[in-house]
Amino acid sequence: MDYFSSRSPISFMSAPCPICRHGAIAEMPMMDSLGCNFCNHIFVIEKELNSMRQILRMADTISTLRWVWNGKCWENANEVQVYTSRWLVVVGILLVLVPTAIASLAVYLFPPEPDVPLAWFPKFWAIATFFGHLFVLLSITQDYVQFPFSAYWRRITTIFKMAKPF
Repeated sequence: MDYFSSRSPISFMSAPCPICRHGAIAEMPMMDSLGCNFCNHIFVIEKELNSMRQILRMADTISTLRWVWNGKCWENANEVQVYTSRWLVVVGILLVLVPTAIASLAVYLFPPEPDVPLAWFPKFWAIATFFGHLFVLLSITQDYVQFPFSAYWRRITTIFKMAKPF
């Protein structure tokens, strides 16, 4: 008896991974969990107490990412997660735009003398503020989502290796 038949009347065998949307979810041998065959994320099936719906929860991260399979695609199982993620997007955008606006406003209000040797530095500082804060935001996002860059890179290299003529 395999994991799907003992735990769920629903078969997830043809379901794509909700994280990378490229690989397929398959049962992991000798474990009561599921795994993506592309990005190697681990998932666990949970049952809700009040309803018969079964939830796929990401098990290899601290965040509580959860999905429900509706027969066609994955739906978010946690409305709080959607509400929180919308606010996190707004906070992330503000994290990038507000310091950049402050630095740019300072450059605009207090321009340096044109013949000063470091007259280029305030504009450079405003641009560096934007890219520095954007880098911080993208690194936090990558840690939260755990986007599988290495898996995609492996897939791209294998495609190019197969495309080369012998």
